[in-house]
Amino acid sequence: MRSLVLTVLILSSIDPFEDITAPHEASSYTFKWPIHRVAIIGAGAGGLIAYDQFSRLNNFYVRLFERDSMPGGNWHYTANETSPNAPVPNFPTSKADFEPDLPPDGVKLPYEKSFEGVEEQRVLEVKIDQRAPKPIWERLGATGPRSYQEFRALPWPEQTPIDINRTHLQRYVRTFASFLSLNSNDNNPDVSYDTRVERVTKRYNITTSTENGQQTKTEAGWTLLLRQFTQTGNNSYKIRWREEHFDAIVVASGRFNAPNTPDIPGLSQWASLYPHLISHSRQYRRPEEFANQSVLVIGGSVSGTEIAEELDGVAGKVILSVRDSEDSAHTPPRKMHLSRVPRNVSIVPEIKSFHPFTAPGITSGKVELFNGTILHGFDRIILATGYRYSFPFLPQYINTSLRANETIPIQGTDAKSTQRQQPLITDGTHIRSLHLDIFYIEEPTIGFINMNTGIETFLYSEFTSAALSKVWAGQAKLPSSDFMWARHWERVGKGYGRTFMAYGVEKQAAITKYLVGWLNQDAVKYGGYQLNLPSDNRLQISKLWVAARFPNYRGGDGSNGEWQPLSTGDGLFAINDLGFDSDSEGERERDETWSVGRDDW
Repeated sequence: MRSLVLTVLILSSIDPFEDITAPHEASSYTFKWPIHRVAIIGAGAGGLIAYDQFSRLNNFYVRLFERDSMPGGNWHYTANETSPNAPVPNFPTSKADFEPDLPPDGVKLPYEKSFEGVEEQRVLEVKIDQRAPKPIWERLGATGPRSYQEFRALPWPEQTPIDINRTHLQRYVRTFASFLSLNSNDNNPDVSYDTRVERVTKRYNITTSTENGQQTKTEAGWTLLLRQFTQTGNNSYKIRWREEHFDAIVVASGRFNAPNTPDIPGLSQWASLYPHLISHSRQYRRPEEFANQSVLVIGGSVSGTEIAEELDGVAGKVILSVRDSEDSAHTPPRKMHLSRVPRNVSIVPEIKSFHPFTAPGITSGKVELFNGTILHGFDRIILATGYRYSFPFLPQYINTSLRANETIPIQGTDAKSTQRQQPLITDGTHIRSLHLDIFYIEEPTIGFINMNTGIETFLYSEFTSAALSKVWAGQAKLPSSDFMWARHWERVGKGYGRTFMAYGVEKQAAITKYLVGWLNQDAVKYGGYQLNLPSDNRLQISKLWVAARFPNYRGGDGSNGEWQPLSTGDGLFAINDLGFDSDSEGERERDETWSVGRDDW
């Protein structure tokens, strides 16, 4: 097999769950406190599914917190609410999504502060900061067919087209929220909209001995510090802070909240001089804003290629800069997306530096590529360079001193043996210290939904949410901490980085089968409902969709319709011959390639 086939097979073989069997009760994890009150952070598809799964059980009191004014997560599109400037250089990981706004020290909660006589633009800015701009644009199509973005509890109407867009998805997710009585106009006390979680901190119970008066401090759960925004008029708003206490936390806040910008020499100077002409793809809304301009798009994944395609014919000139990373598992999917780029778009190699300005105006600036080519004359620059993981409400579990593949030294398999806490987030390229990519091993009362790439978020979140709800209800057992850490370190031996959280069709299917087998086996022992595996019918639809979506992706040297670089010299940017042995193998590999990179933004 050649490079793509090998890459996909290697990626699908990196399975953190191989050889794992359901743990025996004697070796299971024991929670430090009983779990009844559960907070869900985020009312996108994953958060809504999590609420549905927890509501099936009578064990829990569930609260859902959403920073936006309505459900939908990324799919709540608003045309004119975008962030003002690209984050150049990158914001610190602990604040990459937002900088927590805490109440004044010493005030008694709840605490409220009103703002009167504020300019309308400032009110809008505060609202945007609260809800966060969404990473979608006006004419964005879905990155998969209808069947790949479907709630099993509420299937799409039959008349819905297979190829859906952001409008379909926005309405569909809101319909599902209404189905659960969670929409913003349902007045359900279980959900709080316009409410951002600023901090999650450990809660303790303190008891005093009647014999000697000594106090004992025991862990008892979590306290959420909440910030609620209310617009009270065109020129006024108020902020209200309060606390609520919970036993467990579901983080369903999404993966597209913290824009990533590349550390290219000279880019910071350009951005400081011309901040409104250099934007991140999260700010992009429609091509008409770039009419007749010369646009440099940086990034060859989904957002970069689709924006370049949309700008073609509207902008005066479009140049797409693509980094050639032959060691990346995302390289084949990126080449697949590049096959859709129109011939009028010039594709060039990676940028080496932005030269200092020698004359006024951004069009005078020169951009140097790694192959020595000098480009100039750009009116606008779009950084389609992806996103980082960031959870500002969990600063105690962020350690930015560690680089992508660095770890805190351990002595044996138990992370506690170091007396140092293993973090969740380091450089933002991945989440670490998770069991099954769901449970935080340090504190298994914190769980995560839809944090992997290359998954069917509407479907896969059903099984991860079921795992969280069943384990916290005592209907399924986690293995011991030592066992979970041992499995984690075994997986880490293959490296962290951007592909650490990447799945794809085959890996998602394997892990889903494991989850269903484990949870159903434990349901027999400890009670609870049985889960059903999803139908494979959607896979046949996806094969047809992918073939129609990427008709030019057939391999070869670029002579049969694939994209051609502007001037590479060494041929590194030609799409490699896939070397498929048969049509069925080619179909499988093409579907897997698409699935791995469909949400690599």
